[in-house]
Amino acid sequence: MIIDAHLHVWRPTPILPHPETVVSPYCDIPIELFQEYMAEHGIDRAVLVQPIYAGEDNSYVANCAAARPERFAAVCVVDPRVPGAPDRLTYWVQQHGCKGLRLRPRNPDEAILFGNPATYPLWERARELGIAINLLMKPKNLPAVTSLAERFASDATSGLPIIIDHMGSPDVQAGVNSAEFQTLLHLKRFPQVYVKVSGYYGYAQQPYPYPDCWDLFRALYDHFGPARLIWGSDFPHILLKTSYRRVLLLQERFYTYLTSQDLNLIMGENAARLYFASSLASAGSR
Repeated sequence: MIIDAHLHVWRPTPILPHPETVVSPYCDIPIELFQEYMAEHGIDRAVLVQPIYAGEDNSYVANCAAARPERFAAVCVVDPRVPGAPDRLTYWVQQHGCKGLRLRPRNPDEAILFGNPATYPLWERARELGIAINLLMKPKNLPAVTSLAERFASDATSGLPIIIDHMGSPDVQAGVNSAEFQTLLHLKRFPQVYVKVSGYYGYAQQPYPYPDCWDLFRALYDHFGPARLIWGSDFPHILLKTSYRRVLLLQERFYTYLTSQDLNLIMGENAARLYFASSLASAGSR
């Protein structure tokens, strides 16, 4: 099973683009386009992550996932700065079937409250709803992530899964031994913290196959193990830098120490447990 655990689809919107948006929201990246890539490259399932727009209308990704829940899961955005955030999260999860919440402290305006106790009710609600929190962040956010993990992800059975997008956008030039990357590695002590090995193009200094990131991946593998690493393509943004197939095969081609079991976990099984547990249970009962 191969699951692309990080990609974006959208329809044109009159909402002004967020300054962090990579591709204009006035263009069209429909689910049908990604389904062509799924068919071509043998992708079994996918996680549709709400792109960076102003506001929090998650309707498109939620509706796409709801139409094919055995194949797609949606990760919604709820702004913790706006009053009523826990109830809005409940709405997107219970009424629209979203399987994850994305918080974006990488964006300066959203970083202000990240880790603030005022946002704890939103985290508590995510835990009650049984979903995972996905973090789009920078290395400077790691101290707050550590505090949040101590509070919410320190239990292997009842802890809230926290998934760090794009390796936490590491400073590649600072390397594995930098204080910030070591802080990321130390998150291994929290059993419900996972890392997405994705988005290399956004922080690598060298082009595909991003050899300056290989030591970072190896360190994450050695510390977290293959059961807590998750692959995602970051479609369609990756198409501006290289091809979908190259990103799909990077781990298999260049991380030759990975066993077939390692690859199965990283490329699909870990994401299946976090985002498709209900559909897996249903399939198993038949």
